Amino acid sequence: MTRYELRIITGTRDIALWVAGDGGELRPVHVYGEHEQYPLTTDRYYTNLPNLFLDVLDLLDGNDATVVDDERIETAASDGKTVSLKNLAQRAAHAAADGSGNARRFKDARSLWALMSNHVAVHVRRPDDEPIVDVRRTKNWKKNQPMRGVPVDPDAWFVSSVYSRSNQRKNPVAVYRGIDAVFSALMGELDETAVPTLSRARDAISVNLDYPTYADVAGALDDSNMLVFHNDRTLADWIRERSKEQEVIFPDTPAQVYTIPDPTVDEDDPAYLPAESVMTMSHLANVLAPREQS
Repeated sequence: MTRYELRIITGTRDIALWVAGDGGELRPVHVYGEHEQYPLTTDRYYTNLPNLFLDVLDLLDGNDATVVDDERIETAASDGKTVSLKNLAQRAAHAAADGSGNARRFKDARSLWALMSNHVAVHVRRPDDEPIVDVRRTKNWKKNQPMRGVPVDPDAWFVSSVYSRSNQRKNPVAVYRGIDAVFSALMGELDETAVPTLSRARDAISVNLDYPTYADVAGALDDSNMLVFHNDRTLADWIRERSKEQEVIFPDTPAQVYTIPDPTVDEDDPAYLPAESVMTMSHLANVLAPREQS
């Protein structure tokens, strides 16, 4: 579920970048010397020289990594200690305080982790995007769903078990508010050591800004027809529309809802959702988007 890994070359301060291939296996693509780990250097834009932080941002933006130093790739393949992007950003910020007198570079370096976090957040958070509901037959998450390789919107609703239930009226639909709720629910059912892939994927977000793809989440939920809604309104609208049809869901179909409770919402507020609850689909729609009073 992770797209890259950073490893320290044993006995040096060099960093090897390993990138996941089509099959998910990691392969080394470049070894960064200390001069290529300086924060926000402009060399990349003028001379196309490698820079660890800019190259990782390119990767997180969806661009392919290219092997640029075949001669040193053998070295990168040796076992090395894994290091996080966050740790390197903090180390680089200290290194930038070198007395060079470049105030702007020093200021940028001190905020390097925040700048990178904000850059990635803007890229992955898509509150106004259309819901992903065309996920059956040839467009399911195992086949040709166009969004399968895209990093998830971490704040989206992930809706599972819509089409796989034997009783469409009585069997519950699983509804997760955000990627953190997915991790919390799945890892709460199993010991963390039993789900190392989920544990690594969760940690990769916080320290590497590396979000799993939609196909990854669908695989974790074991549902190739998982639905995705980027905001409350589109989920509520979908529930009401499908409830009227009374085919895949009904107004009284149970919803098993998982969230990370919002600390700013009082528990007595009708909009409050606890960490885990069961309600009807129609009630969930009303919690998310109350009908306007005439």
